[in-house]
This record gives sequence, C-alpha cells and structure tokens, in this order.
Amino acid sequence: MFNKAKSSSKFFELSKFRRRFVLLILLTLFTSLISRSFYLQGMQTDFLQKKGQATSNRTEILHAYRGKILDRNNEILAISAPRETIWANPPEVVMNLSQKKELSRLLKLRLDHLDQRLGNKNKQYVYLKRRASPELASKIMALKIPGIRTEKNYDRFYPEREITAHVVGFTNIDGKGQEGIERQANNLLSGVPGYKKVLKDNIGRIVDDLQEVKIPIDGQDIKLSIDKRLQYSAYKALQKSVEKHNALSGSAVLIDAKSGEILSAVNYPSFNPNGGSKPTQKIRNKIFTDIFEPGSTIKPITVSAALESKKFKPTSIIDTEKGFYRVGSRLTVRDTHANGVITLSEVVQKSSNVGTTIISEKLDSKYLWSTLNMFGLGSKTGVEFPGETSGIVHHFKKWRKTEHATISYGYGLSTNLLQLAQAYTVFANDGELVPVTLIKKEDPTIGRRVLTKKTSQTMLEIMESVVSSEGTAPLAKVPGYRVAGKTGTARKIINGSYENKYIGSFVGIAPVSDPRFVFAVMIDEPSNDGYYGGVVAGPVFSKVMADALKLYSIPQDGFLNEKEEIIIADSNQ
Repeated sequence: MFNKAKSSSKFFELSKFRRRFVLLILLTLFTSLISRSFYLQGMQTDFLQKKGQATSNRTEILHAYRGKILDRNNEILAISAPRETIWANPPEVVMNLSQKKELSRLLKLRLDHLDQRLGNKNKQYVYLKRRASPELASKIMALKIPGIRTEKNYDRFYPEREITAHVVGFTNIDGKGQEGIERQANNLLSGVPGYKKVLKDNIGRIVDDLQEVKIPIDGQDIKLSIDKRLQYSAYKALQKSVEKHNALSGSAVLIDAKSGEILSAVNYPSFNPNGGSKPTQKIRNKIFTDIFEPGSTIKPITVSAALESKKFKPTSIIDTEKGFYRVGSRLTVRDTHANGVITLSEVVQKSSNVGTTIISEKLDSKYLWSTLNMFGLGSKTGVEFPGETSGIVHHFKKWRKTEHATISYGYGLSTNLLQLAQAYTVFANDGELVPVTLIKKEDPTIGRRVLTKKTSQTMLEIMESVVSSEGTAPLAKVPGYRVAGKTGTARKIINGSYENKYIGSFVGIAPVSDPRFVFAVMIDEPSNDGYYGGVVAGPVFSKVMADALKLYSIPQDGFLNEKEEIIIADSNQ
C-alpha cells in the first residue's frame, strides 16, 4: 500500500538547520547594508558632496589683465589681447562623425591626431588649441560637443618687435615674464587672478552663475624711460654699422645725463618676441649682461685721477718716447705709432697707452682702484635688470706692477656697456655720478660726487679734442654741436689668450657747453673696412646723437663749416 501523500505545506517546509542558515544570510546582508549606509553618510559626506558637485559646479579662473609696457611718451611697447584656450575632458567627449570633421577643420588638426588627443580616457584635461581667437572659440562651442570647453586668457603682443625686444623681453605661453622688463616687473604686471563659481551642463555651457565671486585685480602699467623714436634711430644706425663691418654684434645705450634715464638700449642682431620659439643666442641683452675689457675708454678716468691728485696739469709734458715702454721684465706697452713728447691732454687725444702708463706710475694703486670704484666700475648699476653683471675690478692688493699699468689703459678689468656709459655721467654732470634707471622718473635726480667741478670740466675740454681732426674720432662729430668722447679698441680674450679680434667702442657726451646726453656704442669683432672704435662706433654716435639733440630741441653750441652746412642742407631735402 502506498503511504499517504504529504501536504504541500509540509513538502516545502525547511529543516530547522536550513531556516537558521537562511536567517543568518539575511541578517548579514542587512547588517552590511546598514554599515555601508552609515559609512557613506556619516564618514564620507564631504567627499560625496564634492564628487557630486564636480559634475555640475565649476570654478572658473578669472585671469587678470596684464599691465601694458609703455615708453616715456605713452607709446605702447607691450599689450595683452583677449584669447581663448580650447580644451577637452576626454571621458565626457561624445560626438558624431560630422561634428568630429568640423572640429578637426576648425582646429586645423588631422582626424587621427584629434583621435589621439581625445583617446586617453584617463586624462581629464587635454589642450586642443591655445591662443585661439574668441571668434574661433565661439564657432567650436557652437558645435555643442559634450566635454569640449574654453577658458579665457590673454596673449601678449609687441608692436615694435625687434626694435625693443631686448629691453621689453617676452612672456611664455602662460603669460609669465621670461626676459627683460616682462621678467623684472612680472609681479606688478601680472596682477592677481580671481575666480567665480558657475553651474555648467554636460557640454560645458554655463547655465547659472553661483554667488561666490572673487574679482581679479589687473596688473599695473609700466612706463619706461625709453624713447621709442631714439630706440628706432639707434637700432638702425647699429644695424648699418654691424652689417657694414661684418661684425658679430653691436650694442648701444643712450642716457639722459641730467636724470639718469635710459632713453635707448639696443642690440643687433635682435629677435621677434611675438610668438614662436626664441633664438637663445640672441635674446640676451648684452648691454646689461655681457662684460668686456673696455680698453682706451678707461683712459679719461685714469687721467682725471691724475688731475685730482694735483700731480699733473693738462699741460704737463709726457715723453712717450718711440711708442713703446717697458714695465718690469714681462710687459712692453705699445702705441699704434710713436707720439714722442706730448702733453697730458694729447695723451687722451691720441689715445697713447705709453703716456697713460707713465701717468699711472705716479699714482698709488689704492688711489687708482678707489677712483675706478667711485666711477661705478665693478658694481651693478642698480637698474636690477635680469642677468645684470657687476664687472670685475680686482682689489688693488692683488695688483702687480704690470696690472697697475694695464688697468690704467683698460686691460685687466671688465665692465658692461651700461656701467661704462654711467661712468661718463661724471664728466657730464660737473663731477657727479648719476644713478641710471629704465623707469620714467618724475622726481629730481641726486648724484654722488666723484670729481671736482673743475676737473670734470677740464676733462670735457680734453675729450672734445678726441673728436677733432687731430683726434681718434673725427667721424663722431655732430654738425652744429660740440662733442666730447673717447674711443676704445680692445683685443678680445678667447680661451684665456688675446687674439687678433677686437671690440671697437666709443663713449661720447653732447653738447659740451651744457651736457645733456651720454651715448656708448660697442661693436663686437668688426672684420671688414676697419676695426678701430672711431671708425666702427663713431658714425653710430654721430647719427643717434644728432637725432637726440634735434628731438629734444637742444640749442646748438658749435660752429658749422661750409662742408657741414652742405651736409645738413642735403639731409633736410
């Protein structure tokens, strides 16, 4: 007989062990759910809120407007223009083939290059185009591609390009100053960026402005002492000389002798600071950064020390013998030709190394060293230009007899061109050294006494003879004006030894009756049609100084001969 069938309720009834096992599983799952909920809501609240807000709430950087750089007459030398940075968040980018082709066309990117940039889904910020115009950014955003966004910033523009490149400098792609005034005054020019919080949709469009805003503080404008007109004049005159004499380079700096303001500072060759890569060998402002042995341009300082010592007068007789002079057992000082017996004034006029050496032997080393330092040699000028050098004037205790001699006529010490020009402000300001500046000044300048007024005026008269037909720089004459100055032609040291390569220079002052400008010119390694300072640098001085005197309406103090009158008449036609 068959057993009676079990009821359905008894058939599905679990054993006591199974009931407990199922209950344990349910309790475990419930406990885990409660624990996870407590962890997320109690301990991860801030993190989850930030994560949620990050998909919609954004912090927009508000870039500060970078200040302009102006010349002394408010002419723009550097200015910022609005630009857009177009970027993408690859994980969010979704687009069809038509959108991709149009985006590729607008960005001027090949399709495979675009895919490559957007292919890395682990990155959340990829540049598509920097320094884009607002018009281009508007067209791209009109495609409404999720994950493609723009950010407003500014691009730097330099209207004078090569003419002012070495002074003004340039910024990098992020707007930070890299060279020149852009670097020196970066903090002032940059300002302080701000921000605002906005609500964006999934394709990066702003749908609402939130309350939190910090207004950016725009950068300050910087007004330089540079005169754009004289900067152009000096650049063109320098370019002409460098190319004519097939030189490596040239530098020139013009100083207002009354205020110490630098009116022009140029180097050739130069570079275009607008966009693109910069040639590293050309971006250095050699006026401030490069040192060289100044040669005979130091002689007026040595002679002024001799006059101050009361051991010499302008008419003192110096026997330069046959053009060479023995100092100790190792040094023979030579002139380019024998000058015989000449006066102290003629030592400067004829640029006699022998005469300068004989004069310096009557001066104590400490006294000569002190005079050089008082003229500002061996110390930075104080303009705080990036990379400015201090030059080298060794302590007098390290001088031997030969160093004492060579330093007196410009070898064995080094200076940069700005230091040399500043030193000559002593002769232009009745014996006071004037502090130099690249920033437009409003307050009167206070100089530092170096020479007596009598000595400085005597030196002006002596240096005026240098620009005569009997001197070494007749090509530096300026028609209608009295000019004073000194030439320099120094051999270069290459790999520790002197080579037959030269630096030709000239430093001059005008007008002599009431000095207003000091102009220093240096031509590096002229190799064609002469290399003496009077030949390669004198004409640059003549052209630029004539322009400066004319532009600033300085009254003439000289006399024109018939030939000069014809030259001026021709130039005015």
